[in-house]
Amino acid sequence: MMHAFPRTFSLPQDRRERVAQTAFAPLTAAAYLRLRREAAGLSIAAVARALAKKPGDLTAATDLVHMLEQPGNVARKIKTLYALQAIFPFDQAVYGQLAREPAEHHPQVCRGCGCSEWDTDDARAETFAWASEHSCVRCAGASAAERDQ
Repeated sequence: MMHAFPRTFSLPQDRRERVAQTAFAPLTAAAYLRLRREAAGLSIAAVARALAKKPGDLTAATDLVHMLEQPGNVARKIKTLYALQAIFPFDQAVYGQLAREPAEHHPQVCRGCGCSEWDTDDARAETFAWASEHSCVRCAGASAAERDQ
């Protein structure tokens, strides 16, 4: 019995080339939701508790949040996005672009916290700036501080 698929592609031989190709693959809508949830300091369980209308709904709510954060999955109903947006901030337009548009039409989104130039969910909106193509100033500063410790 075969437990692995035959290799039908080739990896670049140089490690730096592999990292460059995979480090910043197009961001998915699922990854965007996860980044925004984590930036709000919430666990999947906390979001599920806020979504569940009654205790019996907790398992379904947990499954929904977990499923929406899996690559390739997107919310099918706008009311799901509104319910999530009431729990943690994210931009539905950014989510929609990541879900439906080709990668070359994706908005610029920080890979650390999921923010974009359109997110105005906190007091830093007027001081928002990009440190690099994939990182906002706040996340780039946090990364530098972590390296210095």
